[in-house]
This record gives sequence, C-alpha cells and structure tokens, in this order.
Amino acid sequence: MSYIISWEDRPVITLTEAVMVLGLSPSTIRRRIATGQLKQVDRTNKKEMIQIFTKSISQYLQEAE
Repeated sequence: MSYIISWEDRPVITLTEAVMVLGLSPSTIRRRIATGQLKQVDRTNKKEMIQIFTKSISQYLQEAE
C-alpha cells in the first residue's frame, strides 16, 4: 500500500523540500526567511532542522504570479 501526500497537505516542509517546490537555492530560501517572505518554525539552536510553514510558501507562490 502506498500513500502519496502533497506538500500542501502538510503543516511544514523541510528546507530541502522547499528547494524542490520553489526551485530556489537553499541560500536564497534562507534569505527569504531572513527578510520575512517565508515563515519558519522557531528553532532553539542553529543545529535544528529548518522547517518552513507551507502556508507561507503558498502565499509566496501566489505573490510571485
């Protein structure tokens, strides 16, 4: 049995997944997070995985159209 879950159905996606969805480099996505264009889950330290809210990615894509 296989399950296919769309990235839009998940509350957050990782930086690597965001690279595939947006077609941008990891450094560009980090800059978009720093400027507030994309929202990430708050991290307690820099070693934690970057998780980006899918709602902010959807809004970013709509604004880009």
